[in-house]
Amino acid sequence: FAGLGKPMTNAIYLRPQDIRSVAVIGAGSVGASWATLFLAHGIEVIAHDPAPNVVARVRAFIENAWPSLRSLGIASTESAPLEKLRFASSATEAAAQADLVQENVLEKLELKAQVLSEVDAAASPNKIIISSTGGIPPTALQASCRHPERFVVVHPFNPSHLMPLVEVVAGKRTAPEVVQWAMEFSRRIGKQPLQLTAEAPGHMTNRLQAALLREAVYCLVEGIASARDIDAALRYGLAPRWTLMGSLLTLHLAGGPGGMAGILDHAGAAMEEWWTPLGQPKLTPEVKAKVVAAADEVAHGRPISEWVRWRDENLVRVLKTQQQGERSAPRAAVD
Repeated sequence: FAGLGKPMTNAIYLRPQDIRSVAVIGAGSVGASWATLFLAHGIEVIAHDPAPNVVARVRAFIENAWPSLRSLGIASTESAPLEKLRFASSATEAAAQADLVQENVLEKLELKAQVLSEVDAAASPNKIIISSTGGIPPTALQASCRHPERFVVVHPFNPSHLMPLVEVVAGKRTAPEVVQWAMEFSRRIGKQPLQLTAEAPGHMTNRLQAALLREAVYCLVEGIASARDIDAALRYGLAPRWTLMGSLLTLHLAGGPGGMAGILDHAGAAMEEWWTPLGQPKLTPEVKAKVVAAADEVAHGRPISEWVRWRDENLVRVLKTQQQGERSAPRAAVD
């Protein structure tokens, strides 16, 4: 693992359960979503984002997201405790005041490195810094920090306040105890954390998603199916099973009594042909135009705000079903 074998730091970090405030640096859709989840767990949020109208926008996001968290039993209050949300005039001010720093600025290495350098200098060495980066390797980000050992990636999935998964990724100079701290803190706020054991552009889950998206775009560009039918293949053919199990367990069950060995013996050669990419579509202007037109087709021309509201309302139902299935799933004799 990228942090193992390094000497333990002398810093004494607050226990995950003792975190009372988080500096949310960058309050776009990801930052606002994190802020909502932190508030639902009784954690004060000190946010900073230089964008115009950020205060009104974040407050509106939280109020709109709160009913979903109430329905899932994550939020215990009738309305969002907006009195626990305040805004700092700078990233350094927020980092100096909060117990934990959580970065969500645009996915640009230079910008993130600059912001992380600033908050690393402002936050005392016993404060952990986490980043939501969706694909920049943490070693590249922590290079700008004077205390790289306390930096770790905790990568969420949209919408961050509802989706359970986070990926915890260490850089080469991340201390092992910081990785474990991030895992424990993620569980404290109701997340299902995965600890990745190596760095990769896009981490892991985005790479799985990108492989599927590559094939979808290729099928669209080559006219194999319409945009709506491509999405329907996932919604009705794959997604219902994937709510309950991942691709490996799905394949294991497809083998019948013979399980994974049976399906590999029976269909292994065909599967090798299927997982060979049909092509590597490039996002040329023509391909971009087709993908943008496809988005309008699958969205029926309706505004994104309507789809976001529909998505969040129905994600609650899906997550409840997933939780029920998880509780009744077969377990190992010693789990």
